[in-house]
Amino acid sequence: MLKSLRKLGLALGLTLVLVACDSPEEQAEKYLASALELIDAGDPDRAAIELRNVFALVPNHVPARETMARLMLDQNDKSAAYGHYLRLVEQVPDHLEGRMLLAEIAFEARNWEEFVRHGNKAVELAPEEPRNQIIDLALRYQQTIEDRDGPARDALRDQAKTLAEDAPDNDVLQQILFDAYMRDRNFEQALGQLDRMIDRKPDNRTLYTQRLNLLTQLQDFTAVEAQLKDMVDRFADDERPKEDLIRFYVARKELDNAEAFFRSIADPAAEDPRLFIGLIQFLEDVRGAETARTELTAALDVSPNPDRLRVRLAIIDFEAGTQDKAIDDLQALLDRDTPSDNADEIRITLAQMLVRSGNAVGAQRLVDTVLEGDESNVAALKMRSAWMIENDNTDGAIAILRLVLDAAPNDVAAINLMSNAYARAGNRDLSRDFMALAVDASNNAPAPSLRYARTLAADERYLAAEEVLIPALRRDRSNPDILVLLGEIYLASEDYSRADQVLSRLRSLGTARTLAVANALEARILGSREGVEQALGFLEELAAREDAGVNTQIALLRARLSSGQTTKALAQAKTLAAENPDNPALKFILAASHAANGAPDVAETLLTGLLKEDPSRMRIWTQVYRLQRIQNKNAEATRTLQDGLAIDPENRTLLWAQAVELEAAGDIDGAIANYERIYENNSGDLIAANNLASLLATHKTDDASLERAWTVARRLRDTNEPALQDTYGWIAYRRGSAEEALPYLEAAASALASDPIVQFHLGQAYGALDQREAAIAQYNRALEIAGADDTRPQFDIARSEIARIEALPAPVEE
Repeated sequence: MLKSLRKLGLALGLTLVLVACDSPEEQAEKYLASALELIDAGDPDRAAIELRNVFALVPNHVPARETMARLMLDQNDKSAAYGHYLRLVEQVPDHLEGRMLLAEIAFEARNWEEFVRHGNKAVELAPEEPRNQIIDLALRYQQTIEDRDGPARDALRDQAKTLAEDAPDNDVLQQILFDAYMRDRNFEQALGQLDRMIDRKPDNRTLYTQRLNLLTQLQDFTAVEAQLKDMVDRFADDERPKEDLIRFYVARKELDNAEAFFRSIADPAAEDPRLFIGLIQFLEDVRGAETARTELTAALDVSPNPDRLRVRLAIIDFEAGTQDKAIDDLQALLDRDTPSDNADEIRITLAQMLVRSGNAVGAQRLVDTVLEGDESNVAALKMRSAWMIENDNTDGAIAILRLVLDAAPNDVAAINLMSNAYARAGNRDLSRDFMALAVDASNNAPAPSLRYARTLAADERYLAAEEVLIPALRRDRSNPDILVLLGEIYLASEDYSRADQVLSRLRSLGTARTLAVANALEARILGSREGVEQALGFLEELAAREDAGVNTQIALLRARLSSGQTTKALAQAKTLAAENPDNPALKFILAASHAANGAPDVAETLLTGLLKEDPSRMRIWTQVYRLQRIQNKNAEATRTLQDGLAIDPENRTLLWAQAVELEAAGDIDGAIANYERIYENNSGDLIAANNLASLLATHKTDDASLERAWTVARRLRDTNEPALQDTYGWIAYRRGSAEEALPYLEAAASALASDPIVQFHLGQAYGALDQREAAIAQYNRALEIAGADDTRPQFDIARSEIARIEALPAPVEE
């Protein structure tokens, strides 16, 4: 027997040696082969595990990524498939199948921005491919929508209808028909089209969501409820339909129905208490923290996993303001003699509390402990990647988040972090891709939808932004943030009829906030449509009403100041301040009104009085500083900065003002130090990043400073802001990429025509590219703007460069 065991031990030892000899790539190939066998055997879940093993060894394994993407698509998990195809085209930008699938999925999700980007690339790669010809038709169809060309859209709709007869399974053609019926407001045909599509693909959850949105738009809430219940039964393993049904009841204020349904699916004695914890969250939101705490406490006796409920109790305490107690309670769970089965979850929750309490070091220590025991813990990896992004280690963050998304492809928080990482790294296209993916993975939740829509609106992609917001609004019809952004989009695109609809919806909600927002939006609409006088007249009518509050009066006052009616504004401010002598906000506005009327000394006196009452009013320190500078009281202004920073040494505005002073005085190192402090406090501050990078690249010559500038400024790639274009272009030039720098520097020089340094930067780029005449002209322009008395070194360089270029032999003509 002993001899047999020895033989077995020897055999196992040899096996281990042989496995150890395999390279990661060889092991990855074995896992891939196993995955393919499992797929053929009809075991997709185990196949997915084997593919994740591949990615753990070789994260950029293209055949495995292709296999995983197709596997997710076959399982109808389109958001997961989309994420894998994104990874695929990131690795292989000309991957035809990836581009086609991304375009088709984006079109089905009505994500026009990403459909256009991936669709154009797919058509460029293979214009004769039949699927791409349909994608091209869809691109032209989408362009008719952008152009508001109804006849052209109708012609393409009819063409799609003809093609669909020969290709009834093509999802893009079917979606074109559905979209066209919706835009024609032919809802009966749209509903019939959806039903036909569902008959073809009864497990396609996206189609059910579209049908739900259409029924909501028709306000057939009986049918909405029936379909939600059908989806709960049909997709029994998916929690999203359950959440949607609860959300439906809450939106209709049917709280008892919502609670009854929640209780029917949430068992406190269940092995996995996620649904019960969801019920607790619901009770906390609609019944109050005490009701939720009572329910939780009662469940401790029946739960097989009471520590998870204790974690939730601590969260309730933390949110209620007893933060020290919540932290102590979680620490006590960790300090018990018998380790908790949920120790890692407790550590992560405690780490999140410590971050919010300002103890980042303690939080990082807990996350490190979790990852030492479980290097694949998703929650811990997300926290670590967030810190890496804040510290500009975007490559490290992206590598970690790839592992997270391989394990949890629909994790919305991880998808958002990946978007943040790509934005910080300067890859706006991929950042937007992941924003779109977050919208899809969250089932059009308000937060990711708002984020993506704001990005699209900032790029003046108003139609695309609207297409993102409408499904989110149907999910949460009372969300004021969505309504406000929609109103701003309609205002910017001069779609006043729809802006009026948003106004009506805001007013129907009837809260103080939505009414105030509606009034402000209506004033802006009137100002845009009929002129400033009409907008002011509207605000004056509101302010004259007997029920008008102080906020309405302040809105009118601010409008008068911004429109130049400073005398009326001052009279109104005096009256308001006299009627409300204990309101410091009105004293502040009175000071602003005096300043606008040419009396900065009076304004300074008023604000100084407010500081004597409460020196912690940091905003007022800033205003006093500005007023003193206006009056040329420069020494007093500097003292004001110092006094304010003595109270709040990290105040962004005061540090910023001091940095400007230091730079003007030639203390570049001091200015850089201030911007570094601002950046350290918030590395997401785009303007601080620009100013820091600009000073480093313009005034420092060492390689370390240049690389620091690049790390901070690479997020500025593709920017349209002239100052940011100059920063990015100059850093790219200094790093030896004059061709990349040129379009940025040309755009910046055109927009900032009076800035001699910006003109000099463009001259340097022309010189590096041997565009001699352009370089000389640009250097001369910089010298002319700067004047003879400007002693900055850039202009000595400009003079010497002009002389050098003029001394060169004429280029030989080919």
